[in-house]
Amino acid sequence: MITEQDMYFHPPTSDDTTWAETNYFGFYVPEENIHVQAYVQTKPTLGAVLSSITIVDGIGDKPHEILFSDCYMHLPMPKGNLDDYQLDNGLAIKCTKPVMDYHLRYDGGQKVSFDVNYTGLMEPYDIHDPDMDPLAAANISGDTVSNHAYAGHWDQSGRVQGELEIYGKKYAIDCVSSMDHSWGLRGERQLKNFCWLNANFDNDTSIHCIYLVDPNKLDQYPSIVHGYVREGNSVYGLKAGSGKIQRDGFLHKAFELEVEDVRGKVHRFTGTPLTSNPWLAWPQMYLSHSFCRWDLNGVTGYGEVQDLCKEDINQKLPK
Repeated sequence: MITEQDMYFHPPTSDDTTWAETNYFGFYVPEENIHVQAYVQTKPTLGAVLSSITIVDGIGDKPHEILFSDCYMHLPMPKGNLDDYQLDNGLAIKCTKPVMDYHLRYDGGQKVSFDVNYTGLMEPYDIHDPDMDPLAAANISGDTVSNHAYAGHWDQSGRVQGELEIYGKKYAIDCVSSMDHSWGLRGERQLKNFCWLNANFDNDTSIHCIYLVDPNKLDQYPSIVHGYVREGNSVYGLKAGSGKIQRDGFLHKAFELEVEDVRGKVHRFTGTPLTSNPWLAWPQMYLSHSFCRWDLNGVTGYGEVQDLCKEDINQKLPK
């Protein structure tokens, strides 16, 4: 169960220098095909912070050919705690209601800025709480994240409202998206072979999934690891799921997805990327990242997909 204390730094479970705590927020302007992501990875034992701000507005296979990217590898640890901090890259995050609401500001001095408020639409979804997640105690073959990088982890759907400005042009932000917070061991080559995905529909429904990815069968998601369906104020954990993906190389082209919640209700939805690009979150990390338009039985939705499945970064070496 997530408590108010979980918005602060957690005591490291070891002196391993890969121990990390993260924040991730995404939001978008669907009519302009613009997707914004703000990512923070702190490593308290090293006294260093990674932060990536990216804005994507199209489809391409080169990570530097996007609308905007501002990634720093070794920022100094901020003063204070995770409930209220500001980084030297111009990103500031303040929790305005414990584990529920946040104020995000960014201005890196490059004529790109945003000022938005995130309002949680549900309690944080603790993937390790069996009262929330029916797969919390499952030992799923191929799950590389639940007990390491996601040793502590919550996902949450929320409404993001505010303003984005890009070289003098202002965009109103008003969307439903996901944030997450994690703490655990996170080495540079550790994360692989899973998908983090959200879809938020016009009928006040959100579907959030963590799928497994098989690097030898990239046209499918073989099974679900964690996730939920939010219908208004009600949240139902997922107990099963799978999916089919069409790709251009590693980039996404189309999705056919299915999940089953604890009620036995099956949700089938399809998606088409509005943006799709590689995201190099840090060295030796490679993601296929897409912002999608979703369809759930005729109801439109929007959200994002992050596939992490670079099994071996040195692919030209003999196996």
